[in-house]
Amino acid sequence: MAVEVIIPAMGLTVEKGTILEWLKSEGDKVEKGEPILEVQADKGATEVESPASGILRKILIPKGIEVPIFTVVGVITAVDEELPEKYLVEKPAPAAVPEPPVPVEAVEAVERPLEPVKREPGEVKAAPAVRKLASEHDIDLSLIAGSGPEGTILKRDVEDYVARVLAGEKERVKASPIARKLAQRGGIELTAVTGSGVGGRIMKKDVLAAGAEKEVEEKPIFKFGETVPMTKMRRVIAQRMTASFTAPHIYFFNEVNMQKLLKLRNDILPDFEKRFNIRISVNDFLIKVVALTIRDYPILNATVADDQIKIFPEINVGLAVALDEGLIVPAIPNADKMGLEEIAVTREDLTNKARAGKLTVEEIGRGTFTVSSLAQYDITFFAAILNPPQSGILSVGKTEEKPIAIDGEVVIRPMMNIGLSADHRIVDGQVAAAFLREIKEKLENPYPLFSPFDKEVK
Repeated sequence: MAVEVIIPAMGLTVEKGTILEWLKSEGDKVEKGEPILEVQADKGATEVESPASGILRKILIPKGIEVPIFTVVGVITAVDEELPEKYLVEKPAPAAVPEPPVPVEAVEAVERPLEPVKREPGEVKAAPAVRKLASEHDIDLSLIAGSGPEGTILKRDVEDYVARVLAGEKERVKASPIARKLAQRGGIELTAVTGSGVGGRIMKKDVLAAGAEKEVEEKPIFKFGETVPMTKMRRVIAQRMTASFTAPHIYFFNEVNMQKLLKLRNDILPDFEKRFNIRISVNDFLIKVVALTIRDYPILNATVADDQIKIFPEINVGLAVALDEGLIVPAIPNADKMGLEEIAVTREDLTNKARAGKLTVEEIGRGTFTVSSLAQYDITFFAAILNPPQSGILSVGKTEEKPIAIDGEVVIRPMMNIGLSADHRIVDGQVAAAFLREIKEKLENPYPLFSPFDKEVK
């Protein structure tokens, strides 16, 4: 029986996706769960897996076309099965935006650059599989011109670049592009570096070992008076923030005495690192506390859908991660059901993937509530803007020692400011205030929740 390949739901607000590349051709054998195409949507690209094993009998929508989610883009059949008649009739695919003819000389220049490609900050577009391939070859994707839609870098672009770079290295010192860039920044002569790669090729780690303390991230350089076009990611952020203001915000703030929680963290830290090989952070406690509190206040896990309030079935807590090109919010799924160690591992994985540009659309779009911390920037207090379509976001400032009154005495305690921004169409003031108060109470009395720390709180 024929099985249709569809563009899946890729987040709470994603309505369309562009087919970047088919990883299989018509007539190829496919296995269920195997990636068969790559799709770009909003802030990220993702791979679509085959829904069945068999033969990719028909590709209905070619690469480069943007289609709504749930569109049928291909058909899989059994090995000895013919394509059903209803798929034999060719249907016109949605028209791609036509581009002006490019001279042959220009095509050659685009397909074979070995010098850095000039892009706006954050404009490197590539699917997770492509980024993985580049990482395996120690290649900086910003050096490659993409041949996909809107300059998206495809696998063949990376493979072609690798082949040409390796060929060019026959007449010069062998080094990966990242190693060359790092050596240049650190003022290191490649001729004095011993390479550990194939055939003595100098890799990033070799340059680091030779004296470069760390790779310095390039920051966007802006000039007074210039006009800077928005990157695709920045356009998405602008759209989301504009949509945020369709929701009337209501704000509540409180101070939290962090003494007990910090003591608990310090007490369990050595054993935690030994058992799980990861360093637990205050954010891990915050994510768990927020998720558990949402259990009692499900209206904070909701969105407005036309004239209805939709309460999400899962509690997926997003943690805002700041990148040079903007803010991105990967979410920890079912955070209320996770143990503290699971949250810590998942949080670190998502944060690393965010900074490496390897998040999937699902990881970005599944959030139902957000935690945004600016503690690392020495910010003590701020009001956060809602992350549509969510109804709540918790802002977290840095913890600092302050004098407070306890039992008639002035004492010094580590205090942290937290704030709740909520959609007033959904959440009443009394409910929002009670929600924030319960978060404060849990943070100030953490031992019943996190002892033993590796056990799920029921």
